[in-house]
Amino acid sequence: MKRLTLPLLLALLTPQLALAGTGMQDPPERVVMGLDEFLQMYEKAKAQVDKPEDPPRHHALSSARYEGEVLIVDGEPRFAKFDATLRVEVLRNQGWARVPILPATVALQSATIDKREAAIVIENGFYTLITDRKGAFDLDLSFGASVATENGQSRIAFELAGSGATELALRVPADENLDFTVANAHLQSDKVTGQFREVEATLPSTGTLMVSWQREIPEAAQAAAQQSQVYAEVYTLVGISDGLMRATTTVEHTILFAGKEKLEFQVPEGMTLVDVQGTGLRDWKQDEKGKLEVLLNYAAEGNYTLTLVMERVVGSEGGDLAAPIVQPLGVERAKGWLGVESRGNLEISSGKVVAATPVDVRSLPAAILGITEQPVLLGYKYLSNAAEVPLLVQEHDDVDVLVTLLDEARARTMWTPEGRRLTSVTYRVRNNRKQFLRLALPAKAELWSASVGGRAVQPASAPDGRILIPLVRSQATGGALAAFEVEVVYVENGKPVADSGKGTFEATLPTADVPSTYVAWTVYAPNETKVRRRSYGGNLRHVEYLSNPIPQGPVAYIETVTPEVQEQAQKQAAGGALGEGAVPVPVSLPLRGQAVHFEKLLALDEQLEVSFEFRGLKR
Repeated sequence: MKRLTLPLLLALLTPQLALAGTGMQDPPERVVMGLDEFLQMYEKAKAQVDKPEDPPRHHALSSARYEGEVLIVDGEPRFAKFDATLRVEVLRNQGWARVPILPATVALQSATIDKREAAIVIENGFYTLITDRKGAFDLDLSFGASVATENGQSRIAFELAGSGATELALRVPADENLDFTVANAHLQSDKVTGQFREVEATLPSTGTLMVSWQREIPEAAQAAAQQSQVYAEVYTLVGISDGLMRATTTVEHTILFAGKEKLEFQVPEGMTLVDVQGTGLRDWKQDEKGKLEVLLNYAAEGNYTLTLVMERVVGSEGGDLAAPIVQPLGVERAKGWLGVESRGNLEISSGKVVAATPVDVRSLPAAILGITEQPVLLGYKYLSNAAEVPLLVQEHDDVDVLVTLLDEARARTMWTPEGRRLTSVTYRVRNNRKQFLRLALPAKAELWSASVGGRAVQPASAPDGRILIPLVRSQATGGALAAFEVEVVYVENGKPVADSGKGTFEATLPTADVPSTYVAWTVYAPNETKVRRRSYGGNLRHVEYLSNPIPQGPVAYIETVTPEVQEQAQKQAAGGALGEGAVPVPVSLPLRGQAVHFEKLLALDEQLEVSFEFRGLKR
């Protein structure tokens, strides 16, 4: 916005003041201003001349350095005392500034500026400096933070105020080497200073300060095994599927007298170790002979649990396999349990078992039964590392089962004396993965329309002459597949009724490649038609009323189309014509006349037909 300068304002107001002094009548296009109004405008214009622009923010932390020392209480690191120097720059020219400096999760001991106490309050979970100083100055802080120690690893963590450059120096009293980890550190180094282990790092401008350390375990210390006694219980679940054997082994240790920093195991031959999980796990490695070494970052005592996951590729034709049993090494005693499950159409049996005893699978521990939803077929218990459980695997071919079913097929046929027949067939379909419903229409029948789920579709033609109706996949409702409707409408041109009014009505329904549990067919004959009793034929039974034995379940309708189809339809409509491939027009079936009912249960791959004799029909 343009501002009026003082000379320009005086130039605009001078003629108006001169006219006011002469007493002349003001012309309509001029403005008369009093002295008080002029002075107010003058002061306002003067204040706007060369007004300085406000800074984008009130303050900034150009740099921050944190120097801390860990305090040992009762032999454990409990607290850390920090001295920090923050370079604060207040950017606003006047007024007070609020500068967040530390999270309220730490204990602030002192905050000084030039050795004078600074005004600190807590706002929004942060210690906040309140100051009216301008420019740059140093803020000195002293505060304490807690140290958390778990499974041999100690950690300090608290949130940092954003600064341009952040440096950290932390000293930990220790007689042995420590392995430090500083989260998100760009530069990091550690050194030994007297009885302290010190780490220095440069951190990003914002985020959380997180430093963790643990005792560094040298190779010499690992080799000097302490006098400890270890007892192990091994729980193994073996799952065999097509081409793969997978084993999940849980080893529960009981460690007495002294802690263990290294555990050793013998992995079965041919098994590939996929994963090793355990509390305080530092590293694991496996040599060429299958010996596994697991290193911990602390000396585990009491109960310690380790989980191993192994895999092996097996032949698809089955054969003889050995159950993979992990052997703990360097233990006083090892015993275990073994469960075997099948994850496919595989028949699994055991061969000659060595040093193991078959048990009821229901008595297997929860460490085996609790990690699978499949039924466990075989169970064993063993008391030594010499156990061997051979497995005999035989694969069986899958048997095809129904993936699509017609719950019912309801047909209605309108018949005229001219011999024309218009038929509508509605199928209630439950489909899992079938792409098309194949229908063989009656001879010389002409398809008029087809719809799936309440929406018209474009059917296709198969090489064998059958029509292909594209299907959708049924949605799951309440643990079952919801049905949807498929409707076809076709017309047939037959011979007209003879002049005598007598004749035989014969018709067939489309033959579907999917079985139907119930078929209902209603033929609407002209009202004057007299159907001869006991003249009904075909493989559908004539009934007075339809029994409707299939309960009504959920029926799905397609309410919307995909965004891609909708977009394309809008483009075609905007162009003024649909052209080839337009959506077919749905056909409504007129129903009038005398209803003749037929029905059938369990219609398989067969042609459905009805017939009856009539008289009294005049054209």
